[in-house]
Formats: sequence, C-alpha cells, structure tokens
Amino acid sequence: MKQTALCTVLLLQGAVAYAAGADAPNAFAQPSERYLLQFAKPGEKVFVYERYDAKGALFQRDTAALSSPVRVPSATERVINGVAYRLRGLAACPKPKITYKTQEWDCTKAAQDYEEGIYNDRASVVLCKTLVLQSRKGKPDAVSCFSLVGAGNTNDPYNVAYDDDEMIFFHMAAIGRNKDGKSLRPDLEHSADLGGQFQE
Repeated sequence: MKQTALCTVLLLQGAVAYAAGADAPNAFAQPSERYLLQFAKPGEKVFVYERYDAKGALFQRDTAALSSPVRVPSATERVINGVAYRLRGLAACPKPKITYKTQEWDCTKAAQDYEEGIYNDRASVVLCKTLVLQSRKGKPDAVSCFSLVGAGNTNDPYNVAYDDDEMIFFHMAAIGRNKDGKSLRPDLEHSADLGGQFQE
C-alpha cells in the first residue's frame, strides 16, 4: 500500500510539474520526464549537475557518465562519481527505526535499500540541482536530486523519482528549520503529512 501511495504522489507531482512548464531549466520545480530524456544515452547511465543563481537562472550544467554506483551513506548523503552531496534542507533519520516494507527497519538501512535501488537499478538519468555556484572544499553541495526511472514502454513507463520527496514521505528524513522555526523546505510539507500516516 505504501508503494502505491508513493506512486500516486509521484504521478501527481509529475502532472503538476509538467503543467508548470518543467520542460525548461528550473531551480526548484520537479523536472518532467521529457526534460530528463534529453540527457539519456542508450546503454549508459548519465549524471547531470545543474547550478542555479540566486534569481533561479541556470548558471552551469555538467553532464557525465555515471562511472560507479551511487552510494547512500545516510538518508541525506549521496556520493555520485566520487563526489559527496547532501539533500538541501533535510535532516537524516529523525527516528532510528521506521516502518518500511511493512516491517520495522533501521532508518539508515531502509534509506540505503530504497535509494540504491532507484539510483543503481532503475535510473537511466540522475539530475541534481544546487544553488551553490562554487563548491567549497570539504563541504558537500546542498542539492535536490531526481532520477528518470522506467523503460519507457506501456509495462514500465518513464517516471521521475524525486529523492528529497521520497526521504520525507518515508520519514527517512525530516525537514530542517531555521533559527526562527520556519521550514527550510515548505515544498515538502505535504509529503511529510501524507507519509506520516504510514508511520503511526
């Protein structure tokens, strides 16, 4: 049931993103399948990294083959092509144990199981976006990441997996707050509410 609910959430988000014109570069919107498909290469996994400026305009885009499997050290850390990133505005594993696959799991192991399956088994294109214009040595860029999954046929249509949203939905991560208590990711509050019912 949880997987069905997630698929419904992803499909709804995809429809909203498409209606919002997600075929163009956008610092915050979920990209459409068509946007990610432009980077796809037959028989190759592709990593796309986009930097956006303070006005939300695309500043730089780098595209490279995924040279090794994506590593998931924690619910909010990703290592892609040997470079560490962290999911923007999220805190890993607010509770050590969560309900996952109808069982109680260690939160970090559940995040690894889920996201490694997306990145390394199903994804053909991985896109991460950041508002960091220049990386700092020893400090992972804050990102939002998306994956094009599926084979593109009627049995397995293309879909966009939204890493940040999935971590929040499954309660593998929590939305961070600033010093005034305001949400760092108001765009993910609805997913947190939807996913909460499966953790009770």
